[in-house]
Amino acid sequence: MRSILIVPAASPAAFKAALESEADALALDLASSQDVAEARRSAAGMIAAAKSAGKSCLVLIHPLASELADADLDAVMAASPDGIVLPDATGGRDIQHLGAKLAVREAENDLPDGFAKILALVADSPTAIFELGSIARAGRRLIGVGRDEELLAHRLGLAPDAEGETPEPLRVARSLCLFAAAAANAPAYDCAESGEGEAFSNACARAAREKFAGKFAKTPAQAKIINAIFS
Repeated sequence: MRSILIVPAASPAAFKAALESEADALALDLASSQDVAEARRSAAGMIAAAKSAGKSCLVLIHPLASELADADLDAVMAASPDGIVLPDATGGRDIQHLGAKLAVREAENDLPDGFAKILALVADSPTAIFELGSIARAGRRLIGVGRDEELLAHRLGLAPDAEGETPEPLRVARSLCLFAAAAANAPAYDCAESGEGEAFSNACARAAREKFAGKFAKTPAQAKIINAIFS
């Protein structure tokens, strides 16, 4: 996967545009939907439609600590998504915990053991940063790691400086995410960010130089840019 397009699961219009996009994979977002019940109801049909269109389809669930993740998994696993995007993961223990939850639902839905893979966002909090070493022992389901830089910046109270430069703590987290991915023998995916112009293209080029495997996209236009640069 080069581009992973995040799609609000409660928005049929956004999903239609995503299906017509050049994105390599879709990530149906349950975690940011204001109407979580509607997002869950829509997700199963969207997974089936994405697969029919030849798109890999992941589901971005709520963090495990939110106590909403189980209901998310119950709603989507019968549709056999290609994988689960786990936000706000704290080291290998959270990835293994999700793996156990997936194993139960695979058995309930007659899916092969290990069918559902995990793409974990592993550098979203100060605590998670100190657990990155454990990612290497996270297990066989892990197909990639990434991070939510906006969330980490919010938690640290950081913002770009007057010249628009990324604060040093966020650059450190970015580098550590690459190290964690290499230790786990898994691809690293650069974080989602806004924009579709020259600055976004430059960010993609930088990520490609640093050997990220791809990048999360917020729009179909971003997915097109990502694919071109990561090719």
